[in-house]
Amino acid sequence: MKTPGSSQVYEFRALQYGTSWYHSHFSLQYSNGLVGPLVIHGPSSANWDVELETWLITDWYHADAFKLYYYEIETPRAAPPDSMLLNGKGIYNCTPTNDTRCTGHDGLYEVNFDQGTRYKIAIAHTGTLRTQTFWIDGHNFTVIENDFVSIEPYVTDVITVGIGMLFYSTAKCFIDQETLLGQRYEIIVEANADFKNGTNFWIHSQYCNGPTLMDSRVGIIRYDKRNISDPYTPPPQYQDYGCADPDPNSLVPIVKRQVGNRVNGMDPTDYLKIGLEAWPNASDPNSRIHKWVLKDVPMLVDWEDPSLKKLALDKNSTFPLETQPITLDFDTGEWVYFVITNNYTVDGVDPARTLPQSVHPIHLHGHDFVILAQGEGTFTSDIVPNLDNPARRDVANCPLNGYLWIAFQVNNPGAWLMHCHIAWHASDGLSIQYIEQPSKIKGLLENADVLGEFSKTCDEWTDWYTNVNEKTGTLQEDSGI
Repeated sequence: MKTPGSSQVYEFRALQYGTSWYHSHFSLQYSNGLVGPLVIHGPSSANWDVELETWLITDWYHADAFKLYYYEIETPRAAPPDSMLLNGKGIYNCTPTNDTRCTGHDGLYEVNFDQGTRYKIAIAHTGTLRTQTFWIDGHNFTVIENDFVSIEPYVTDVITVGIGMLFYSTAKCFIDQETLLGQRYEIIVEANADFKNGTNFWIHSQYCNGPTLMDSRVGIIRYDKRNISDPYTPPPQYQDYGCADPDPNSLVPIVKRQVGNRVNGMDPTDYLKIGLEAWPNASDPNSRIHKWVLKDVPMLVDWEDPSLKKLALDKNSTFPLETQPITLDFDTGEWVYFVITNNYTVDGVDPARTLPQSVHPIHLHGHDFVILAQGEGTFTSDIVPNLDNPARRDVANCPLNGYLWIAFQVNNPGAWLMHCHIAWHASDGLSIQYIEQPSKIKGLLENADVLGEFSKTCDEWTDWYTNVNEKTGTLQEDSGI
């Protein structure tokens, strides 16, 4: 955590290639706009001619996200976003007399296509709440990458994109794809559209479970840049695309990986169970504060006591329950499996844990994971895992009333979060952390010669929080992630 006015240089070794996005992990700050694309160039699994800039899909709030957080924890329903943006641009039906920000100066995002050209486009969902369905009128596209993993190319006309997800694809004619929060895809779009309804085409993104909530038209493709008219709008189809990820069997990694036997326990008591708990509100005894939970209790990490500090600097490396640690003290190369469930109410716990209607894009830091199985219904022991080069990514949807079964190799010592990428849920504690090969962490920091700087940063933050935040009443309010 950096103090206001300070700076930080991030240096890392690029071991993967593709498209991602950077964003603030300070509470709900990224929901207010602190995001941007991050591209690491490398080979593609299909040929293309021109690479366009990354397309960032965002469900946008016009009010401050920090203020909306109080509404979310009290209701406990997140406020709906006001509008959709593509690369920071959008149109909203407003009145200048009621809103001084309503200037009418900006339009939709636009891009020019040349007939016959194959365009590589990265799509990243950088929103806060809603899983999106993405498509382009008049075009299909070829998906070639998901979440830093090159895949066998496949053609589609619609895709679900969740928060945190990213896809690369190449487009041909009639593209429809759904994106989950945080997910990324690379696609190839071939500019070969039929011009029977004109040379302009809408780019669409809509809420996967509510197509009539907002206008899905978020951008325009123009084959003739002199023609600035609006594109032809086909009759509303409003198909029920659903909020499921693309079929994992379609996401076949180019670099093959076989999954080994697990070394951790997988008893039903070890399952990670998504739920919502209501806690007493200290400021109002007649209301409750709602927090999301993935394991035992909602996660709470003290900004003054980050996990790496506890592992590398403190004499007492015991983690309190609210930090939700899962220790992976296994040999390098071993596999661990985890089941995440999203389909029942947990009995016998206080406070009671309920299950509101929601899909959850689950994101893991520090690793790709493989998808052993993913589906609706109850997870049972007779479900057969896919161990032969399964889909591999870092964000996957845990379906409503369903489950997500993942695995990854122990090979990256550190303290790694796994959390829901719906920003409200992460701030409410829907997270755990893996403490991976803890005995190796301090040595790695020493070998990198960063332990001194790390200690100095922690001391500066503690001094700031004690002498500024606490004295002004600006205290940590959310999970700390």
